[in-house]
Amino acid sequence: MELPRQRPHHDIGALFADTQGFLRVSAPMVRYSKLEFRRLLRQNGVQLAFTPMMIADSINNSEKARQNEFTTGLDDQPLIAQFAAKDALEFVTASQLIYPYVDGVDLNCGCPQGWAIAKGYGCGLLRQPEQVRDIVQSLRRTLPTDFSVSVKMRLMNSSDNQTSVHKTIQLAQQLEHCGVTFLTLHGRTPAQKHSKDTLNVEAMAEVAKSLQIPLIVNGNVESYQDACKLHKQTQAAGVMAARGLLANPALFNSDYPLATSTPKVCVQQWLDIAESAGDNLHFQCFHHHLSFMWNSAMKRALRVQFNSLCSREQVLQFLAEHYDIRPSSNSSTYQYTNCTYTHFTPPKHARHLAVEAEDSGWDARSDGKYFTDFKSQQVSSENGDDLDLGGLFLDDD
Repeated sequence: MELPRQRPHHDIGALFADTQGFLRVSAPMVRYSKLEFRRLLRQNGVQLAFTPMMIADSINNSEKARQNEFTTGLDDQPLIAQFAAKDALEFVTASQLIYPYVDGVDLNCGCPQGWAIAKGYGCGLLRQPEQVRDIVQSLRRTLPTDFSVSVKMRLMNSSDNQTSVHKTIQLAQQLEHCGVTFLTLHGRTPAQKHSKDTLNVEAMAEVAKSLQIPLIVNGNVESYQDACKLHKQTQAAGVMAARGLLANPALFNSDYPLATSTPKVCVQQWLDIAESAGDNLHFQCFHHHLSFMWNSAMKRALRVQFNSLCSREQVLQFLAEHYDIRPSSNSSTYQYTNCTYTHFTPPKHARHLAVEAEDSGWDARSDGKYFTDFKSQQVSSENGDDLDLGGLFLDDD
């Protein structure tokens, strides 16, 4: 099937080949790796960005879900769209819908949350390696070969480390033979979730050594030094960060290699992006990102005050008054692509009514459980330096 392209696609394989050192990658982050934040990250050294994980079934059957969950612009490239899908039909259908606007698609096989596994998403697919292979092969038969397809996975569960590494290498090599462009490996098993001291660097190095395709490694990257160390230890082609980028969006910016907190100029860039975005950026998302990135600069009393702010105007006044941070006077104007999906009609199936009913309960303006937990930690911590963002994402980094 000949599908239109809204812009020329990037050659993701060439992107890895042309990169000196390691490719700097931003992770799929539920609620947070939206277009506006991706713009901030790209200004600060990120070379490849992922969308938040999207449920393929919702994207396939609900126009509302498509408009709520995915936005992009011509500056938003290269870009990988990540989907949670149970089977090849779900994944391929969603990929055909989003094909004009992205440079590749990624299958989530790393989410360790119980609800996702129960529905056959995320780590649940690692129990069915033949299903993962079928999904990749079906995508390769459907879309052009220069369109990237990848899988984000974890180390395989096993009773011992040696068997876990062997099973992981076995699946990774099978996916390589099926035609994936690259793989992303989180260095923990599904059972280990995000416990910091369980990251298996040696296993990631073994997997990287076993492949001819690029491997992105993921886990415990909270600073530029962490990223460089993980690359040196694993010799992987790319390093991905999530929580570290929330706390410091300039983590991959070579102008701040020793930074342990977000530079003021990065906060100003976020204010500029928000000003250009207008109503496209919900206040909650704008506010949450500032809470994450400027948390360590605020004492407890100011954090409590900041958390109580309920408008963009109040936030701007607070930052100007306490930290002399203001939007720049000559900020850029960012454009948004009008994403339409008339190029492809997805097949309807029995689940679509339930999907649309679930969509009606989704509120993008709500805080969500994980920010609520983070805010509770802010209030209880005096200086904010020891806050833990673990568990914030469906596929924890």
